[in-house]
Amino acid sequence: MTVLVVGWVVLTAAERYAERSPWPSAMLGGLLWSCVVAGVWWFAEWTQSPLRTSRASAAARESAKAGGPSADAEHGPDAETDEPASRQADSSTPSRR
Repeated sequence: MTVLVVGWVVLTAAERYAERSPWPSAMLGGLLWSCVVAGVWWFAEWTQSPLRTSRASAAARESAKAGGPSADAEHGPDAETDEPASRQADSSTPSRR
């Protein structure tokens, strides 16, 4: 939203003073171009977000390989990994009784 508003102001001023357009035409031209700029900005952010996530998880895997904290260190070497039989599994599907 900020990119759209700031772009509208800057591009309207450019249309008005650099192109010598009348105010109504400059406002419409500035709005059109600011929508284009904001759309490209949004698309670039949207397409880059999976890369940031994969880079963060890759860094976490690297720190785990380098001797960082792991799931086994949380429970100890003799910890039981299975859940007790008395505990009911969390499920959103109904049982078949």
